[in-house]
Amino acid sequence: MFLATRRRLAACVVVAALLAAIPHPAVAVSPNRRRALEGSSYIVAQQRANGAICAFSCVGSTADAVLALVSARTAPGPVQEAIAYLRRQVERGAVDGLGLRAKVAMAAVAGGANPRAFGGANLVRAITRSEGGGGHYGDAAVFDQALAMLALQAAGVTPSAAARTWLTSAQCGDGGWQYDEPAGAGDNQHCFDADAPDPGDFFTSDSNTTALAIQVLRAGSAVEEGLAFLPTLRDGTAGWGYSQCCTSTDLNSTALVIQAYVAAGVAVPEGGFAALRRSQLACGAWPYQPGGAADIGATIGAILGILRQPLPVAPRSATSPTPPPEACG
Repeated sequence: MFLATRRRLAACVVVAALLAAIPHPAVAVSPNRRRALEGSSYIVAQQRANGAICAFSCVGSTADAVLALVSARTAPGPVQEAIAYLRRQVERGAVDGLGLRAKVAMAAVAGGANPRAFGGANLVRAITRSEGGGGHYGDAAVFDQALAMLALQAAGVTPSAAARTWLTSAQCGDGGWQYDEPAGAGDNQHCFDADAPDPGDFFTSDSNTTALAIQVLRAGSAVEEGLAFLPTLRDGTAGWGYSQCCTSTDLNSTALVIQAYVAAGVAVPEGGFAALRRSQLACGAWPYQPGGAADIGATIGAILGILRQPLPVAPRSATSPTPPPEACG
């Protein structure tokens, strides 16, 4: 009887080995997910030996890349290498601003790590403890305030009513939000103050900060006004630019605007999504502006846009490999 059992076990091992050797059919993916996977292949090819994926900022871009790869449900190895890099940066004290803490906290959640015990730090507590009596997180820019609130949402924490009120009150007269400060005395409808002391006011209401604020608030009159503002920065019937000075399509802004429409439950205006699709390069990457060269930051943002994935990003398992990387000319 023991010999018969051993024979049956041996037979099972042989069958299992044969089944494992049979190639399984690829999981069918939608055209937009295929585009996201191709973009992911480009991102993974840019990852450094230490796990970083560097664009405008190694820490910030690596955190953003985690969100993109997790959303595309691919590259679990590179995601964990990126998470390990971010953890080391926290341990070294290199993640010391509110915006970076927020980005790293969102990446930790998306990558399956605990933002309350990450690199020896509680990133969630660091954000909540920075909130002042008026709902403002320290001296954060409006952009970073929105990121911090999204990070708290990712960690399952509802931002305070005061924080929501502060963000809503920061809205400019045109319905948008500007990067650095809330609307204030002396500002015009675009939050530009021509009489600001030297070196002057460099910021006006913009698509990126507005898109983040909408993703935080999701609904209400401020969101409706923000959505009414976004078409003023649209490049004809194509994508979106950054601000009143720069309305030519850039892919970072276009992707963020798409995320805002999705978060608010409003259909993306006709032609806007197509602008993102047709700008993708043959190698899978996206340029900063249509017709330009491959850009890591733009590709990271475009993946979230092409997948219609607003922030924050929930953790999910990988289901598809990245395609073989192609050189970008």
